[in-house]
Amino acid sequence: MPARPRPLRITVVSQYYPPEMQGWIPASVARGLADRGHDVSVVTAFPNYPFGRVFPGWSQRFGHVEDDGPVTVRRVPIVPDHSSSALRRMVNCLSFAASSLTTSRAVRGADVVYVHSAQPTAAIGPMVWRRLFRTPYVLHVQDVWPESVTGSGFVRSEWAARVAQLVLIAWLRRLHGRAAHVIAIAPGAARLLVERGSRPDRTSTIVNWAMHLPALPERVHDGTTTIVYAGNLGPNQGLDVVVRAAARCRHVPGLRFVFVGDGLAADRLQALAVEVGATTIEFRPPVARERMPAVHAEADFEIVALADAPMSPITIPSKLQDALANGVPVIAALPGDGADLVRDGDAGFVAAPGDVDAVESAFRAAHATDGRQRARLSVNARRVVEQHMHPDAAIDHIEQILREAAA
Repeated sequence: MPARPRPLRITVVSQYYPPEMQGWIPASVARGLADRGHDVSVVTAFPNYPFGRVFPGWSQRFGHVEDDGPVTVRRVPIVPDHSSSALRRMVNCLSFAASSLTTSRAVRGADVVYVHSAQPTAAIGPMVWRRLFRTPYVLHVQDVWPESVTGSGFVRSEWAARVAQLVLIAWLRRLHGRAAHVIAIAPGAARLLVERGSRPDRTSTIVNWAMHLPALPERVHDGTTTIVYAGNLGPNQGLDVVVRAAARCRHVPGLRFVFVGDGLAADRLQALAVEVGATTIEFRPPVARERMPAVHAEADFEIVALADAPMSPITIPSKLQDALANGVPVIAALPGDGADLVRDGDAGFVAAPGDVDAVESAFRAAHATDGRQRARLSVNARRVVEQHMHPDAAIDHIEQILREAAA
């Protein structure tokens, strides 16, 4: 019988971690690896996202250590911010990178570092540890920079955007090239990361997975349709088109819309809904992740949308797998890899982003489905997750990548 591979000492670095909703991916990696017998610790910030202030009940300090089951969590101070200021957002990211270096002694014995890269600045500490301790790092890229910065409205000057792009791409080539492995969340993103310095033989695609696979509730079609958008109300989501399309459907009997969330574009979207007469949209505040099953249960269909931007075809929003895992068919107003999953899996309707006519047609087509059609779409939605976004398969793949990196 072959010897069982020895457990690894793994450090997970992520700016986000529960109780922040944004931190569920690094948390599922840390907990999944610990369940597989590895010695896992986490370096993260004090919870502050998306409110731009430290959560009530938390007080920032250095040296904070807590336990998340078998996972040791070290939190470091951060300059909280969730504003539209590019400078303040960069200070936010760099403050975590600087604070993470104070944990260097604790992570010195790690075999490998897993970096959850919602921002590549989270990898600054691991880059330093690679030089000091020869500890390899694996980079899991969630947002492709610099486009997610220059294309999001944070950098308003065209000249400043060009300079930022040149500087960031030069740094990203070093970051990707020095990584033991780079993980992309979509095939298109993997191709771009190779162009940005990642080695083809050390670049993989792991589509972000569902947090869990709940039992599917029995849905009864009563002739009405509730279409839900749940998530960040930001500039990158392209929700202006969704609001305008919903306004065109306001006289369709039994069709209603619910927006659950908050973000930089929330006030503007609510004002737009009043302006265009989208009277069937109900705006609700964000809910904690443990309350999301009730949101999914209310939805007959869920909207997954992105703005018509260069990075949209290679982006798969995390709300897609959340909806599909709960057996909710999707109206995908997005292009590329995310749309392909919905279309190929027959798990909903696809519309071109930025096209009000196409989104309106998708809303009307969804409303016209009968109970049997909705049941079929629900089964297909869950099947897409089981085939492409299963959490066990994702953690197994990450574990394999970390073993190869550590070796």
